[in-house]
Amino acid sequence: MEGTASPEVRFKGIREGLLLTVAGDDLEAAQPALLAELAAKQSFLQGSRVVFQVGDRRVHQHQLAALQTMLAEYDLELWAVLSQHEATREAARALGLATRLAGSDTDLDGNELSHAAGESGDAQELLAANALFCQETVRSGRSIYHEGHVVVLGDVNPGAQIIAGGNVVVWGRLRGFVHAGAHGNREALICALELSPTQLRIADEIAIPPAGRPERLQPETALIRDHQIVAEPWRARDHGRD
Repeated sequence: MEGTASPEVRFKGIREGLLLTVAGDDLEAAQPALLAELAAKQSFLQGSRVVFQVGDRRVHQHQLAALQTMLAEYDLELWAVLSQHEATREAARALGLATRLAGSDTDLDGNELSHAAGESGDAQELLAANALFCQETVRSGRSIYHEGHVVVLGDVNPGAQIIAGGNVVVWGRLRGFVHAGAHGNREALICALELSPTQLRIADEIAIPPAGRPERLQPETALIRDHQIVAEPWRARDHGRD
């Protein structure tokens, strides 16, 4: 997953939406790479809020306004700018943008805390190291986007959605929309204590549950078998592939 990202532009899933970082000091020079990244991952990113991680660079108000416009064209909302540069923070506040996050992956100065996985290891290890844990009920209208695994300790209500590059595990009732393996990982799984979604997707496969609810609900795992999504009882073992 990480290998597909531009070396100049990186989106990372955080609790508040997406964290955008751009390498180098020239934001205009990175614009082609940013546009390419947005176009390549539009279906994965769209509808999310974006936090722009600036560091100690000076970014002018007109540059932030241009970034706002660019992201809006891809159905993304720039809502916060994290910077150590006071002039950049002033420019962000002039546009009505937040300049710090309560909690999440930043310190009080808006600096990203390092949780990055090492460069060695296979793709599954990288996904596991980049897992997002949410201890909450994901309510209607809430969207979670993350390039690794997503674990929810709570329910996912109708009208909520989770889109993940890896697996999705819900320790509760899954009654919203979930897309696992969003970049094409057909080995991804969706697990829930109650699997009653409005729609499930794994990679490019789509499943809509039948009308009506079963008399007896049980923990289940959804996965791809024979080119379709099937649900099986959730067992304390690895799921093999026939």
